[in-house]
Amino acid sequence: MRKVHLISITDPLMLDLAMAIRDKGYEVSVSGNRLSAELMSSLEERGIVCYGNGWFPERLTKETYSMVLGSQVSPDNPELQRGKELGLMISSVPEFIYQCTKSKTRVVIAGSHGRRAILSLMVAALSRQKMAFDYATTSRVAQLEKTLQFSFESRIALIEGDEHITSVLDKRSQLEFYRPHIAVMTNLVWDSSHDHATPEAYMKTYRYFSTSIEREGKLIYYGGDPVIGELVEDIRADITAIPFDKHPVTEHDGQICLQTRYGDYPVYIPDDDFLVNVNAARLACRQLGVKDTDFYQAIADFTLSLKQ
Repeated sequence: MRKVHLISITDPLMLDLAMAIRDKGYEVSVSGNRLSAELMSSLEERGIVCYGNGWFPERLTKETYSMVLGSQVSPDNPELQRGKELGLMISSVPEFIYQCTKSKTRVVIAGSHGRRAILSLMVAALSRQKMAFDYATTSRVAQLEKTLQFSFESRIALIEGDEHITSVLDKRSQLEFYRPHIAVMTNLVWDSSHDHATPEAYMKTYRYFSTSIEREGKLIYYGGDPVIGELVEDIRADITAIPFDKHPVTEHDGQICLQTRYGDYPVYIPDDDFLVNVNAARLACRQLGVKDTDFYQAIADFTLSLKQ
């Protein structure tokens, strides 16, 4: 059984990552400081090895398959130093996610707004078709029990692309690691709270993201954003660019419906951006083999259930 060690279990996503790796059949150990007795007890119950509060470099051996670093791990961390001495494969969280989904069709949803909504719509459509998928999200999606899940069986991976920097050690954006086959890009809006100091630095991240799309890949983008429009003009010739905008609607007896060539599908519209997000999700699902008619029925059932 392969062994994976995670440093700094209290950093974002690390606990869910540990459980996802364990569920895939790996032997998992973790470490961290300021660990509560409750957390350590919970780890033990879940079959995840934790040697105690603090760092235990002496516990690491060459038998460890790889080491994953939390976002706040510092260069002088003793376990990181020991891992380097042993020549272990060391990766950040996004690097490890890529390695876990390397053999799958990766769909990465990126942009300033709407990522969780698009993911939710895609999850509803794929689940209705009983299409298995792995996923990695940075936010909670109501239909998903966890933020990460990996398996050997599924051929699809849904990834929420975050433009923030990877870690204290690696100042690259998380988006630089995923190499999507299908990229979905919503609107791009820089603000001063981002990890990018300037709008130019922010756009550089997304330009790199668009160039990282796998050969013959797809870029599904919001056509109403002129900033994305400029970016799309420079994409590689082998990438198919597919714009989306608001989905048309009609009304029957007070019920709003998605207006389609296949008929009208009643929906509940939870927010102003829904009609944009639903088109993004539809086009992404179409690339995965979901027929539009099946997608619309799934979204009708899903959204109307939210209204109850």
